[in-house]
Amino acid sequence: MGFLSPLLLLGLAALAIPVVLHLMKRREGRTVVFPALRYLTRTTREHARIIRLRQILLLALRMAAILLLVLAGARLVLPLGGADAPPAGLALVVDNGLSSGAVIGEGRVLDSLVARGEAALERAGPRDRIWVIPAGEPWRAVVPLSPEEAGRALAELAPTHVTPDLSAALGRARSLLEAGGPEPREILLLSDLRPESFPAPPPEAVAFETPVRVAPPPPIPAPNRGVGEIQVSGGLAPRVGDPSELQVQLEGEGVAGVTVRVYLDDEFRGAARTGPDGSAIFPLPPFPEGWVHGRVEAPPDDLRGDDVGYFAFPVLPPPSVRIGASSSPFLIDALEVLADAGRIRLMEGDGAQVQFAGDASPGELGAATTVVLIPPDEPALLPSANRVLNELLPGWRLEAEPEETEGLRYVEGGALGSVAQARIEVRRAYRIVPSDAGSEPVALLNLSDGSTWLAEARNDGRRVLILGSPLAPEASDLPTSAAMLPLIDRLTTPAGASLFEGELPAGTPLTPPEEAAAIRLPDGTRRTPEGMSAFVETGRAGIVQVLGPDDQILRLYAINSRTPSSTGSLTPEGLVARLGPAWARVSVEDPWPGALLADRRGREVWRPLLVALLLVLLAEGWLASSGAARSRPSRIRGEPRQEPKHTMASRTRAP
Repeated sequence: MGFLSPLLLLGLAALAIPVVLHLMKRREGRTVVFPALRYLTRTTREHARIIRLRQILLLALRMAAILLLVLAGARLVLPLGGADAPPAGLALVVDNGLSSGAVIGEGRVLDSLVARGEAALERAGPRDRIWVIPAGEPWRAVVPLSPEEAGRALAELAPTHVTPDLSAALGRARSLLEAGGPEPREILLLSDLRPESFPAPPPEAVAFETPVRVAPPPPIPAPNRGVGEIQVSGGLAPRVGDPSELQVQLEGEGVAGVTVRVYLDDEFRGAARTGPDGSAIFPLPPFPEGWVHGRVEAPPDDLRGDDVGYFAFPVLPPPSVRIGASSSPFLIDALEVLADAGRIRLMEGDGAQVQFAGDASPGELGAATTVVLIPPDEPALLPSANRVLNELLPGWRLEAEPEETEGLRYVEGGALGSVAQARIEVRRAYRIVPSDAGSEPVALLNLSDGSTWLAEARNDGRRVLILGSPLAPEASDLPTSAAMLPLIDRLTTPAGASLFEGELPAGTPLTPPEEAAAIRLPDGTRRTPEGMSAFVETGRAGIVQVLGPDDQILRLYAINSRTPSSTGSLTPEGLVARLGPAWARVSVEDPWPGALLADRRGREVWRPLLVALLLVLLAEGWLASSGAARSRPSRIRGEPRQEPKHTMASRTRAP
C-alpha cells in the first residue's frame, strides 16, 4: 500500500471536526421525573437509546466521508493487481556502445541487456510512458513510447563503436522525465558498467533525487585486443611519388607476435607481424595525387568492434611556400629541412600557395590561399602584425597578456593532437581576439589555461592560421622541440586539404565544409549536410566520405573505435562512488527487476473511493433527515403550530 500524493494526508486532521461537534451537542441538564410520568420512563429510555445510536452512526458516516475524501485525494494505491495501476515515467538507458558487441557464449552483451530491459517492461502498465535512450547513439531523437513500442525499440538496437558517456545519458534521461514523465519516475540503467563509460562528475554537482535502478551487469569477456593508433609516416601525409610507411599499434592483452593484415582501397596489400610492444610497420608504395584510404585487421576475438582500424590521408604535390622578410631563423631552418626532404617548394615573389607573414604589408601577401601569421618577438611590433591580421580578417587582433597572467603553460588538446603530445612549454603568448561580428575561430591547439594557441579562420576563400607565440626559445619550447617540423609541415598544407587529423574517435561530430553536397556513411547511406553546423552520425567505424556537387571526394574521415582500457565491471560500491555527487539514489538491483516501481505496485483506488464516498454521503443524508422527521412533534389538524418547550415530556431542566 502506498500514496502517490502523501502530502494530502494532512487532511486527516479534519476527522476531529465531527467528533468535536458531537461532543458539544451532548451537553444536558439534570432530569427530574414526575410521579405521574413514571410509567413512561421505560419508553423514553428506549427512545433515547435509539437517538444515541443514530447520532453515533451519523458521527461514523461523517468521519468516513472525510477519510474517503482524503484517501482519494492522496491517491491511495493498494496491492490489488490488475491493469488499472497509476501511470509512471520510465527511462531505459541502454549501453549499446562498443563493448555491447562482445560475444558471450552464443549471444552478445547487448542481447543480455535487452533481455533485462524486456523483463523490466513486463512490470510496466499500459498507461506508462517509456523512453528508450541508446547511450551509444547520443544523437538519436527520443520520444515517449508505450511498453509494447518500447519493447520493439529495444529489440531493434544494434551495437555501435562509441565509448558512451553514461553519466551524460543519465542526465538526459532525468531531463526527459522531468519534462514529460508522470509520477512516479525511475531511470533504469542497462550496461556492463565499464569504468571508462562513467566520467566522474565534478564535486560541486547537484544531487538529483530521481531513483536510478541498475541492472546487474553481464560478464565481460577477457582478455581483449584491438587496433590502436595508426599513423602514416609519423603523421606526415605522403607527397606525390614519395614512398611512405604505415605504423600500427595494437592495444590490450596478447599483442606480441600478432599478424595484422593491411588493405588499401579495399584491396589486400600484405601482412606484418607485431613486435614485443604490439607495433608493426608496413611499407607503402608511392601514390598519385588524391585521397587514399584503407584498413588494418587484427585476428578477431570476443570483442570484435575494435579488431579493425581505418585510416585515410590526402596525397598532395609539394606546396609552394614563401617566407616573410622578418621570419624567425628557427622557422627558416625548419622550412629548409622540409624543402630538402621534398615536402615543400620554397619560392620568392608572388604565386606561392602558402605565405608566412609577420610584419609584412598586406600588399605583399599576393594570391596565397593559406596565410600563416607568426606574431613578432616584441610586443611593440604588434601594431604592424595587427594591420596584416585586420586586412586578412577584419576586426581581428592580437593582444599582449597582462604580466600577472603570464607564466608556464603547456600545449594541450586540439585538432592537432599529435603535436600536443610533445608537451610543449609556453612561457609567453598573445591573446587571439576574433571580431565581434565574425564567427568563432577553430582552435587547432589550446593551452593548459584554456586559451587558444593556434587558430584557423577563413575569409573570402583564404585560410588564415594564427599562432599565439613567436617562434623564439624565450616564448616556448616549440622552436627546439621535435614537434616543430610536424607542426610546420601541417601549417604548409594547402587550403584544399584540412589540417585536422585524418582519424576521429567514433561518436565525434565532424564539421563538413561549406561546399559539401553529400556525406556517405561507411554502410553506403547518403546524408545531405545542408544547414548542418556539425554532422553527428559517426557512431560506426569506417570511412566517411564528404562529397562535392559532382560526387567528387572533398574529404575522407577515418572513424575508429577505442579499445576499452578496463578488464572488468564497476562494483556496486564503485558505481555509487563514481556517480555519487550527482545521483543521490543509485542502487544495483539483484535479482532483477524485483525492486522496480516499488512505490507503484498495485492499483490506484481513487475511483472506488469516490463511489464509496457518494454512498456514505447518501446514507448520512437519509439518516439525518429521518432522525429529524421523527423528532418533530405531531399536532391536531387545524391546531396552530407551537414550538416544543422540551425535547422529552418526562424531562425538565432543573432550576
